[in-house]
Amino acid sequence: FSFIMGYKGLQNYLREISECPTPPVTPSSNWLLRHEYHFQYFVLSLLYKVTAMYPEHSQHASLCHSVSITLLSRLLPGSEHLAHKIISSFTFNPVFMPEGSSGGPQAADLSDILHITSDAKQVLPGSVAAVSVTPSRGALLEEAFKDLPSIQACYLIHFAHMKQALDYSKVVYQERTCFVWTAMLPEAKGPILPSDWSFLPLINLYNKVANAETKGNNVNSLPPDLVNTVTRNLQWILLLETWRPSSLQTIPTAAKLARLACVFLTGSDLFLEGPVHSYTAALTVFYCQPKFMESLKLDAPLPGLASFYDFYMDLLEQFEAVSFGDPLFGTFVLLPLQRRFGVQLRQVLFGEHVSSLRSLSVPLKEFPIPLTLYTSPPEDNLNLLRLYFRSLVTGALHQAWCPVLYVVAISHMNSFIYSQERVTEEVDAARKNMLRKTYLLVDEGLKKHLLYYKRLSSNSPVGFDLYDTLPPLREKYLQAVTERQQQAKKAI
Repeated sequence: FSFIMGYKGLQNYLREISECPTPPVTPSSNWLLRHEYHFQYFVLSLLYKVTAMYPEHSQHASLCHSVSITLLSRLLPGSEHLAHKIISSFTFNPVFMPEGSSGGPQAADLSDILHITSDAKQVLPGSVAAVSVTPSRGALLEEAFKDLPSIQACYLIHFAHMKQALDYSKVVYQERTCFVWTAMLPEAKGPILPSDWSFLPLINLYNKVANAETKGNNVNSLPPDLVNTVTRNLQWILLLETWRPSSLQTIPTAAKLARLACVFLTGSDLFLEGPVHSYTAALTVFYCQPKFMESLKLDAPLPGLASFYDFYMDLLEQFEAVSFGDPLFGTFVLLPLQRRFGVQLRQVLFGEHVSSLRSLSVPLKEFPIPLTLYTSPPEDNLNLLRLYFRSLVTGALHQAWCPVLYVVAISHMNSFIYSQERVTEEVDAARKNMLRKTYLLVDEGLKKHLLYYKRLSSNSPVGFDLYDTLPPLREKYLQAVTERQQQAKKAI
């Protein structure tokens, strides 16, 4: 039957399966979709047998692997037996991921070196507990590919709660009618597995911690192999994002990052474990690529999250408690503070949680997001600008221990105090007052940064360039504002 796989129409059909959105489940489509999903499963089964007997026909392995992942996320209740067969035979089968044994890891490293797929930085955030160099993405992919059997076992364990449904589904498919209770189809409001089932082990662990803390209990019953479980989950996500990106494209970027952030909220120091930190760092840099940042929306409803603000507060409090200033954890705290997002999170950090700034010591060279996303356009919220200015002049925000937000605050304050646009009297008075106070600062370094800031610069150790001398317009404006203050004092 190997010739069947050579039909172009079948290949186009399989590609369409992987690319098209999940069909809606209705009472009428329930029955029809089951038949189509059965057909897709039988095609996969045929390919599995052909590949086992004739390895030369394995050129469609990647396509069929994508189909198996897509089908797994679409199977309806009652088809648990098929889902189990797909997991056991296809999804985690190295044969259907030929990239792992044909130069895929090396290609990923080359892509990172040449920045083929991204204009963002490729330096992985370091760890406060690291004693060795962080592995490259290629090395992590190679390790994950070798661990596919362990990854499969991890997911089977987390799907164990469906054993009763699986046993009954198996009886039905094996036509053991003496054990079949009814011929009616199960009610289907949606697929067996959620669309983000790839993150399920991590989500389950986070929910266990969250539920225990909600009841006021200490979390002391986490699985003894917690590190292995989380590592296997992260390995699988990295494999999919690198070699099967279409399987996760329906999950919003914000949802992916929220799931990944569960690493920091599950166990106090879990993120400091070597394997967990390495894979989390690799995925973080991957998700910070421009194509993901452009699609990142924090104001849209996210599945499983009642409020992103509350989730961020939990993350920020956890950072204050257990981060030890870890750059990777700090990157997650900084990520939602981009200029285009709501001002609320930035106000909370610079207001109630200003003490966190001392621990946000993410080096500029390890920060994977372009700073322009934080500095452009200039900030126009007066309350936040006052918080920026206060944190700078009081020393709460210092370049040595919070370089990223120091650059951001300097950029916005420089733009604000020199702005001459027509604004309300309150805003005009505030910016002139801040300019006068800046001119009178005792801290010459901060004073120079605020007054002589020019533009962002990745080559500068502080993250920005300075004017040697102020441009004439700024010099004239500075003199006019400060002279008025001196004249007012003389008049008094």
